[in-house]
Amino acid sequence: MKTIYLLDTNIVSHVTKPEPDENLITNLELHSGTCAISSITWYELLNGMELLPEGHKKDKLRIFLNEYVQPSFPIIPYDSHAAKINADITSVLIPKGKPAPILDTQIASIAIANNMILVTRNVKDFKIFRETFNLMLEEW
Repeated sequence: MKTIYLLDTNIVSHVTKPEPDENLITNLELHSGTCAISSITWYELLNGMELLPEGHKKDKLRIFLNEYVQPSFPIIPYDSHAAKINADITSVLIPKGKPAPILDTQIASIAIANNMILVTRNVKDFKIFRETFNLMLEEW
């Protein structure tokens, strides 16, 4: 199966909530085998875990990341093609006074570079990329 969906960090982290959104879980099951995460999302997930104090919550999150996330979702790298797209994006947005957070810009660049649909629970953070750079975007 072809990987077509790039999951934003908030999609993966939402799964760990005590009562995750049923629509999200259904979509993840429906699109099993066609989803990936970016190296930026992998960093954000690991960093969030490492910032937690030692204890049950951190241990549980470590198991979730290592035994579910990493084996289930290919990690798409931030490569030279994504970096070029990122530079194109920032060279347009910054002079317009619309700088975007660097990690969101990198995630959007990876999705555009790999012709993937970015899936997020926070469309407004990526709206500028959809409008200006044809980022394919879905909210689950």
